[in-house]
Order: sequence, then C-alpha cells, then structure tokens
Amino acid sequence: MSRISNWRNAARTAGPKGWLTFALGIVFGTLFPVFLIAGNVGFITFSNWLYSFNWWRNGISDRTGLPIAELDSAADQIKQYFRDDADRLQVIVEARGSEVGIFVEREILHMIDVKVIMQFMDSLTLWTGVTLALVAVLCWVINWRRVFHYLASWMRWTALVWGIAVLTILAASLINFNWVFVLFHQISFANDLWQLDPYRHWLLLLFPQRFFFEATLILAALAIVQYVIAYVAVQMTASRLQPKTTTGAEV
Repeated sequence: MSRISNWRNAARTAGPKGWLTFALGIVFGTLFPVFLIAGNVGFITFSNWLYSFNWWRNGISDRTGLPIAELDSAADQIKQYFRDDADRLQVIVEARGSEVGIFVEREILHMIDVKVIMQFMDSLTLWTGVTLALVAVLCWVINWRRVFHYLASWMRWTALVWGIAVLTILAASLINFNWVFVLFHQISFANDLWQLDPYRHWLLLLFPQRFFFEATLILAALAIVQYVIAYVAVQMTASRLQPKTTTGAEV
C-alpha cells in the first residue's frame, strides 16, 4: 500500500500526466492477470494434449467402452461447438457399429450455458488484450524512455494482490476441490443443470471431477509461469533503457 501511496503522491506533483500514469497503472494491474487467465482458459480448452492426458489419466476408455479415436472425436465436436454458431450440441460417437448421440437433454441444455461462458472468455481475452495494448501505447506517448519502468513497477504490486487471490484458490482446491467446484458452478450458472450423475451422464463420464481439478492446477501454473516470464522480460528491458536512480518516487 505504501508503494501505491508513493505513486499517488508523485502523481500529484507530476500534474495531469502523473495522474494519467497512475490511472493507467490501476487499469494495467487489474486487467493483465485477467488477460492471462482468460487466455489460458481458451488455450487449454482448445488444446489436444489436455484431453489425451484425461483419457489416459482417468481411464476414460475403460469407463465408457469407447476407443481413443472416438473419445478424440467427441472432444473435437465439443471444441467445434464452442467456436461455431450452433445452438445445441449433440455429440455423436460410433458404438457397436452404429452412430449414437450420447448426451441427454439436460446435458445439451447445460452445454448451452457453458458455451456462453466460453464465448465470454474469448471476448474477455480479446478486449483485455486490446486495452493493455492501448495502455502500453499511452505510456509510450507520455514518456517512452520509462514505459518499461512503469510496466515493471505495476507488475510488482499486481503480483502481490493477484498472487494472494490465486494462492487462496489453489489452497482451497487442494484442501477441498469439491467445495470449490460446487461454488464455481453456483456462481457461474443460474440453474442446476450442471448437477449431473457421474455414473449416468456422459458429460461426467468423459470429464470426471479430477479432470477439472487438474485442469485448474494447470491453468494456475500456466498463468504464474507466464507472469514471471513477462515480468523478467519487462524488468530486463527497463534496466537497459532506464538507469536506476536514487531520487524521486516511482510513478
């Protein structure tokens, strides 16, 4: 908090440009972690490796009686559904020599809700990315020599605030992921269609709770690693462009 107070005091003495820089720092600090998390949700959702890992890790072929090729086809149909304009999803697989739809109406309706969230995450990634780019451009216009200095400074306090939030969620997931899983669905959905039978509904046969637990850990790990890499790159660039000074408060 003392660092933010220093920025605020420096902004007062620096005039309008100082206040603008302070405001840009708040915007950047708020949106950069959101950009990483939303982007990684899309990245792992549309990956192939996560699904292949799930088939092996949770023995999905044995659970469902479907060969890996049909499981991959089911995953591809779900990913395509998230990207296209179709209102409803019915996953078709080949079983015992004939093609069958595996989702019942409750699962189809739930996937409509999931699609809304996935499309929201895509939009969130796009618009937070655009906003972050505009912040960087404005900083460049204000003082191009110190733009990376600003970014590095903002990332340090952002790491503290968001790091606490991420670590809290990770700790809660490790202690009782079922509680986190239920809470997430209660917040994200306005209905109870997500309450499915893991022994009867195909959506949970394909993607058991352990899949979502491990996907959550992967998502958090990716965001943390990317944040560290971005900060190191920005800090190294700032050090090269802006010699360290011993006077004046950081803005």
